[in-house]
Amino acid sequence: MTHRFQRLYAFLVLASSVPFAPVANAQSCAAPIIWRSDPTGSPPMGADLCAFPDSVALYCDFLDSAGKNDAIYQFTLVAGFTSTSVQVAGGTAGFNPVIFLYNGACATGSGCVVSGDTTNPLPLTGVAPGAYFLAASAAPSDATGACGAVTLASNGFIPVELQSFDID
Repeated sequence: MTHRFQRLYAFLVLASSVPFAPVANAQSCAAPIIWRSDPTGSPPMGADLCAFPDSVALYCDFLDSAGKNDAIYQFTLVAGFTSTSVQVAGGTAGFNPVIFLYNGACATGSGCVVSGDTTNPLPLTGVAPGAYFLAASAAPSDATGACGAVTLASNGFIPVELQSFDID
């Protein structure tokens, strides 16, 4: 192996062994978190919606989310993904988390493909490969300002598409 390749290999091994932790202020349409999972669906992604802005006022062109904070994730499903669902956990009295998978402009929340909640996982079976946003928010029936902690978990591999790659 060349020295450059050895450095790249060491970096990739190190990077793949470090759990991904979301940055508290980067889960909005302005800076969505890129969700990467291993073949078992780990690590789950956590968010305290009370700490994030209200990025989207209307999901799926009719589900009111105005005044409710959102955590926004982004991923590109490519051939070979094995995950069949994404589960959202969390919730308290007055806060019922929901998740939406959509491919429209982030802040519009349109182009909904599927949705889920704490009792109905978001199904990925049959979802076409492509770029998507995954948003967690309070249910449309919850009061304005409803928020709390959520955990999103996949039951399989969500590979990501390499967009750019540079080495020195």
